[in-house]
Amino acid sequence: MTILVAASLSLSAGSAARAETSTDITVMNGARAVPATVVIPDGDGPFPAVVMNHGHGGGRQEGGGFARLAKALADAGILTIRMDFPGSGDSKESFTEGYLSNMISDSNASLAYMLENYPVDAGRLGILGYSMGGRIALTIAGSPDNPYKAVGLLAPSANWGEELLQGFFGGPEEYARLYAEASTDKGYADYTTQYGQEQKLSKTWFDELIASKPLDAIGAYKGPMLVVHGDKDVVVPAAVNEAVVAAYPKASIVLVPEADHGYGFYSDQPDVSALVESSFADFFAENLK
Repeated sequence: MTILVAASLSLSAGSAARAETSTDITVMNGARAVPATVVIPDGDGPFPAVVMNHGHGGGRQEGGGFARLAKALADAGILTIRMDFPGSGDSKESFTEGYLSNMISDSNASLAYMLENYPVDAGRLGILGYSMGGRIALTIAGSPDNPYKAVGLLAPSANWGEELLQGFFGGPEEYARLYAEASTDKGYADYTTQYGQEQKLSKTWFDELIASKPLDAIGAYKGPMLVVHGDKDVVVPAAVNEAVVAAYPKASIVLVPEADHGYGFYSDQPDVSALVESSFADFFAENLK
């Protein structure tokens, strides 16, 4: 089902803003220290909870957008945890360690930490992913025995790996050049993003993404899914979002007018921000009752 939205929505999940507690923590995943933030709603638990996964190099704050989204979920009575993947945000790890299996492991470790240390109802869990975080969320949701009852995706990076990388690097020639550089004894390629970030992309990062096909296994997931994307997003274009719905027909789409791939996280677009926040807060509040 496709939902076309032409204006920002009010938050119906929580009738009014509520107090919440935001705490920065460190999750130990083996020897890896994972910076994370837990936001607990006001009131008594156990609470439904959502694990939030950021995009490529974005970090758990995502320009302040993930903090606002966590608050919107807290206003709806939902606890959240969000983490920095290796080399992003406050992580002390090298960016070369920020490959798919490590990010999935850190997401799962954050879930386990949250369940052990906070008043969470383990039967009411959701996962949210933005861009590359959407690929992580889809991969986890398609895994056997995953615990999630609802999946929220913001412009998910869902296409098959080599197609994704060619688009990411602006074409097959640059992709081939960088992959060849990563395949040398150095073990990584130096890459500067369109936003000016300097990144070391490891051979493992390339190989795991090339092998990754998150939509192939999504049929193993049986719950509700929401895909939110912008009509001005050219990084993850409409066709990729529509492919998610084709692979998982029960998914719904919310189209955000005037939203590029930043989704108001890195720009002053209050209508875009409000629609992103309310869409996910309403979705998770409804499906994690």
